[in-house]
Amino acid sequence: MLKEKGMIPILFINFQLVLNRRLQLKYLNFRMITKILYTLFIKPITLLPFKILYLFSDFLYLVLYRLLGYRVSVVRSNLKNSFPEKTDKEIKDIEKKFYAHLCDLIVESFKVYSITEKEFFEHIEYDDNGLIDKYKDRHICVIGTHFNNFEFAATSATRAVGRTVHALYSKLSNDFFNTKMKESRSQFGTEFIEKHDAKAFFAEKHDNPIAVIFGADQSPTYSKNVIWTEFLNQETACFFGPEKFAKELDMVVIFTKTIKVKRGYYKLTFDVVTEDPLNEEHGAITERHNRYLEKVIQENPQYWLWTHKRWKRKRNEDEVVLPPSF
Repeated sequence: MLKEKGMIPILFINFQLVLNRRLQLKYLNFRMITKILYTLFIKPITLLPFKILYLFSDFLYLVLYRLLGYRVSVVRSNLKNSFPEKTDKEIKDIEKKFYAHLCDLIVESFKVYSITEKEFFEHIEYDDNGLIDKYKDRHICVIGTHFNNFEFAATSATRAVGRTVHALYSKLSNDFFNTKMKESRSQFGTEFIEKHDAKAFFAEKHDNPIAVIFGADQSPTYSKNVIWTEFLNQETACFFGPEKFAKELDMVVIFTKTIKVKRGYYKLTFDVVTEDPLNEEHGAITERHNRYLEKVIQENPQYWLWTHKRWKRKRNEDEVVLPPSF
């Protein structure tokens, strides 16, 4: 009887070992598939010249938008809610231009995996209006957004800001592509910090001035500490992180704008949100940098990332919406 009872945990342990082995094999097979996909498909694409890449982008537009209708309902809903004054025809026009831009963004992001430094900086320039030199002895909080080619903006940040730039990011679930993404984006000096390591990074003593990029325009789905504001005609939850850390380290807050000069060519410009964060009222910095972004989007709506479910979080009754600062 004891032997029979003893068999139960042994069988359970053996079952766990078999299950773990199968999961490991499944994981290894998945990694192998992603490596093959990268080696045989993505890597060769990255080696193509921009002119050929844009032919691929044109084809991708037909597949992604015309054939598959990728997230069209999300994009259309976002556009209609953001621009209630526009006609259906105007919304449709923005929608088409957005998908053409999205496909360009995809192939341009692929290109970063193999682009040379010389070629890369032929495709992006920057005008800091003297701000980088002015604040060379201050910590800088860089407000980054998903407007225009944010991949180019992040990759070029260290040269644009004139010091090593640290960028907060969410780790991809696929380890192989996460590594490749970090390698491509950091090849010209940008250093990446996983979001869950942010508190530890900011708690360190920084003897030399630092610069940190925050992706400030995504939906803070699970974050408890948010700021609510009116953004593009909708109640919108915003990450409080940039404002929080700007105040803790007395950082100059700078909004970056990526201008599309022509297909494949971009220009970064900078605007000061505040140089005195310690004397700003609670929520003022967050509210203000959202006004900058709102203006940029209203000028060229096709260049923002409309496939993102930006307004999926709804406000609770006890949460207050801040009025526009300007």
